[in-house]
Amino acid sequence: MTDCPIEDRLAIQDLLVAYAHAVDSLHDLDGICAVFAEDAVFDLSGIGFPSLVGHDEIRAFFADTFAAMAAHAHYLTNFAITDWQGDAASIRAYVIGMGRYKAGGGITVHGRYYFDVVRRPEGWKAKRYTMDFLIPPEG
Repeated sequence: MTDCPIEDRLAIQDLLVAYAHAVDSLHDLDGICAVFAEDAVFDLSGIGFPSLVGHDEIRAFFADTFAAMAAHAHYLTNFAITDWQGDAASIRAYVIGMGRYKAGGGITVHGRYYFDVVRRPEGWKAKRYTMDFLIPPEG
């Protein structure tokens, strides 16, 4: 457990929820980028996708993803602040993510999100994002 004030804990959790909502919209590229610092590292290399840096690369990744998807749903739980430094923190959350492809078929992911966040004048922003699988997807 960390000494993170409840107001910051909730704001950081809300950042992850905002990410999930924007991804599930299948169109809110601005909302996704708003979660991340301009120079953020978006690293999905641990699950076989690229590591991206900055809003332009993150935006392009999701534009391609949205073009292929018919539906998304992400459910977050088990939030834990794993490091607290005042203006920087790390949070872990469990995720169940489901998607249906426009071409047919779908995917269900059971994993964990890891966000390193920093406090900016406009609020908390993700500086680094990674994830891993608790149960690898079938397929």
